[in-house]
Amino acid sequence: MVDTEMLSAISDLLEEKLEQKLDAKFDQKLQPLYDKIDSMEERMDSMENRMDSVEKRLGNLEQDVHYIKVVQLENDIRPRLSTIESCYLDTYKRYQKSTEKIDSMAENIEILNLTVSEHSSKLAHLSV
Repeated sequence: MVDTEMLSAISDLLEEKLEQKLDAKFDQKLQPLYDKIDSMEERMDSMENRMDSVEKRLGNLEQDVHYIKVVQLENDIRPRLSTIESCYLDTYKRYQKSTEKIDSMAENIEILNLTVSEHSSKLAHLSV
């Protein structure tokens, strides 16, 4: 029985040595793959950091757009534009009504000039 125990112990030692050598060879063969995986992990970490930065900037941009849409446009600019539009429309309507009066006044002034010229020439003939 001692022989079987010795054979078993030798077998275990050989198996352990073989495993160590295989592990060393396996690690040596896989080292380039491990290096590439490490490199890919570093790149993924870098991309995650960049994505976090982009998400933060996008969040800030969303807040800015919301501020512009709600606060600036709806609460500030639109009411002012409505006021300006109202003023311009009122002014336009007054000018539109006055246009007819101005045309009529121009005709009357022309007639008045002709009449004054005619009367001036008649008075000039009377004075002579």
